[in-house]
Amino acid sequence: MRIQFYTDDDLSMKINEDVEKLGVNSNAIVIDILKKHYGLIPATKLSNVELRTKVFSEIEEFVKKKKDSEGFDINEASETYRKIEMVYAGKPSAIKAQIGKEFNRMVGKKPFEKVEQIFENGKPKLTISNRAAMYRIIN
Repeated sequence: MRIQFYTDDDLSMKINEDVEKLGVNSNAIVIDILKKHYGLIPATKLSNVELRTKVFSEIEEFVKKKKDSEGFDINEASETYRKIEMVYAGKPSAIKAQIGKEFNRMVGKKPFEKVEQIFENGKPKLTISNRAAMYRIIN
């Protein structure tokens, strides 16, 4: 469903502050707010925006602490990411894949400018256990 609505200046300003702070688009913020309001995200669960923010924060901390250039995947770098269920309410949950793809696009850029994806024979190297893309820290 497509819904169009107009906000006043105060609400627009608040949404834009979150857009800048969280690095997501306004649509994601509004959807999270509406899902929480209608009980589609339990109070004990993180919204997609909150989940994304927490995962990237954990990965950033992992990269800062890890000094060697051994390979790692997102599951190793973020406990929150590792705990994301692949199914939510009986339906496939796309958030884990979305976060993984977004991280891949962020590799080589702030705050992950010292991270690169590992390739073997021109193809992305994947972990054996969960087929996740492998990355390494470059110094």
